[in-house]
Formats: sequence, C-alpha cells, structure tokens
Amino acid sequence: MKDIKHEEFKISLPLQIRFSDIDALGHINNNIYFSYFDLGKVNYLQTIKATAVDWLEVLMVLAHLEIDYYSSVYYKEPIVVESKIIKLGTKSGTFLQQIRNTATNEIKCRCESIFVSYNPHTQSSTPLPEVWKDAISKFEGISL
Repeated sequence: MKDIKHEEFKISLPLQIRFSDIDALGHINNNIYFSYFDLGKVNYLQTIKATAVDWLEVLMVLAHLEIDYYSSVYYKEPIVVESKIIKLGTKSGTFLQQIRNTATNEIKCRCESIFVSYNPHTQSSTPLPEVWKDAISKFEGISL
C-alpha cells in the first residue's frame, strides 16, 4: 500500500453514511465518494465565506478529477471529508480532499480535483473572481 502523507486540513465535515451508500459487499460504493467530495467543496466555500460571488454570473466547474482509494469504508464507520485548496491559477484552482476515519485516523481515500471559473453567458472560462482569490489565499496562506 502507498505511504500516505498526513497533511493539515483546516476544514473537516463529518459525514453520515446512508444505507443507500452501501453496495452488495457491505462497503461504500466508489461512486458515492464523488457526492462526499462535493459536500466537502460546498462546506469549504461556505466556511471561507466567498459569498459576494454571484453564482449565476460565475460558476465553478470541474475540469479534472483524480481519486486514490486506499481502504474500504464500511457502514457506521465515523468518517469526515477534509478539504483545502492547494493551488490557485488565473482561471483555475486545485482542491485536495480526503476521507478519513476519525476513530483510527486512517485515510481512506484522497482526491485532487481541478476547478475552472466559468462564465455561463459566454460559455467559456473566465478569470477567478478577486473575492474568491482573496478569501482562499488568506484562508490557506497561498500566495498568488
């Protein structure tokens, strides 16, 4: 198994595993992790309070997603999704997220996803709004 580097995350969201998340083998279906990571992204954005952005004018769209599964998650396991942004560009950024068992501290899986700032009116990428960049860089300590 891959040696997993433990990193610091400022944002953590406890997850409730639903019965419908479980597959025939008794563990979380791999597709469910995408929903968990989406919950983490929303929690992250609400926490840093970049709320001045008009979500009808500028969207955040997923451009790339990469997940490493390390260990199965089973029903009633105490898990959290941890999220942070590790990189900001002119029009995009990179989320690093992981699912961690809070009882054992075991990292169950990790995901890197690249998001792009998108203008729905022109249907093209657009520069990240300054309010997003300011909030993220201050919260994470990322220099632009």
